[in-house]
Amino acid sequence: MSADSNDDVPSSSLAKRAFDAPNVWDDVRLQKLWLGLERRRWQSLAVLSASPLLKTYPVAELLAQLAWRYRGQPSGVVDLRDLSMRLIEYQAEEVRSRVAAGTRLVVALRSIFENPTAAPIAQQTDGVVVCIAIGQTTLREVEETVAAVGRDRVLGAILVRRSNDSNGA
Repeated sequence: MSADSNDDVPSSSLAKRAFDAPNVWDDVRLQKLWLGLERRRWQSLAVLSASPLLKTYPVAELLAQLAWRYRGQPSGVVDLRDLSMRLIEYQAEEVRSRVAAGTRLVVALRSIFENPTAAPIAQQTDGVVVCIAIGQTTLREVEETVAAVGRDRVLGAILVRRSNDSNGA
């Protein structure tokens, strides 16, 4: 490992640097993350927290930016963290129509423990990235989350430092 390696930089620092430093896109960890996601072709991707109060929107934004940066394809984020049961089918159809129009979409969702609508929405995307809070998410929560969306749908997991802000936004 070289002295200029980014392996010891916390993921939260990397996400902040995405907006501060123009060369963050050359970070090896982001490139590895992207290549891992690209092992399976996807147009819609769910970012699903495995535990309550973990913020998924910043991760979804970062993945949409990576899609734009590395693929040059229009991409966007859909915030469905507070989706109600009544609107599941409507929002799923909205996602499908935007994807059919050629946009790559990253859908931000709360954990299945906070909002049960997360599972059916995640099941309707091409793939799921599970967010795990370092030192806080339990193995049981991860297992239940993966089971709820289907193991075959999960493209991978991202370890996230949970902020001190507890509003889960």
